[in-house]
Amino acid sequence: MRTSRDYHLIHRYPYPIMKYAQLIRLLVGRELTLRYKRSAIGIGWTLLNPVLTSFVLWVVFSFVFASRLPGTQQYAPYLMAGILLNTFFSQGVTISAESIASNGPVLTKVYVPPQVFPISTALAGLVNFFIGMIPLAIVCYISGQPLAWTAPFVLVVGVCLALLTAGIGLTLSIMYIRFDDMRNIVTVLLMILMYFTPVFYPISILSPRLQSIIQMNPLTSYLDVFRWAFSNNASATSGDWLFMLSTSLLSICIGTVVFKKFWPRTVAML
Repeated sequence: MRTSRDYHLIHRYPYPIMKYAQLIRLLVGRELTLRYKRSAIGIGWTLLNPVLTSFVLWVVFSFVFASRLPGTQQYAPYLMAGILLNTFFSQGVTISAESIASNGPVLTKVYVPPQVFPISTALAGLVNFFIGMIPLAIVCYISGQPLAWTAPFVLVVGVCLALLTAGIGLTLSIMYIRFDDMRNIVTVLLMILMYFTPVFYPISILSPRLQSIIQMNPLTSYLDVFRWAFSNNASATSGDWLFMLSTSLLSICIGTVVFKKFWPRTVAML
């Protein structure tokens, strides 16, 4: 039987995580395959989900918020961009946090760096995010708000969001193993966070005090930059860019440090 010292030695990784790029690529493919394995239309749900969700919310909220958008912004692409980004974040955090616990039997038998599971899950979410931009581009065109020349900057937003979710996933993956209640807590927090993110409402309709609170939410900056990049459907300041870049790098750095510190004491709990 392996002792805690054995686990500590096995899971000290002298090589950079990028040494496992091939393994991460395989895990991304596996994640996408498993996610849609029993689905009749497979990855087509990545295209349909944001469209259907946006349509329902558009029917409910368009008569309230559509006329409150500043300038010539159209509510349909504004709403769909918010849903697409929030879905990527919430699903990425939830699945990344669960990824190590769900692969526990593999980690106790085979030498696999556990970090590859949250990272590959975040990258699989990034693939879905980019696929989801296809219906968003169509909605922009139908709404008379075509793609802007800044659209390539969406790649930066996607990478930053993947780093953010991977970092949070690394931290939460330790907590998911050690504390069973964390799953329920994270679910509630993600739901609250969605309402504190301008997904379906413009921040301009809020009071100055509420606006300052919403602006402290990192996802607000991500969303502003995303909407600006995709179709100039928002205004993004240099502060938004700085906040997005810094929080993504900070997240992956903190997640890596926390994981390295607590993993040797957590692996025996799998």
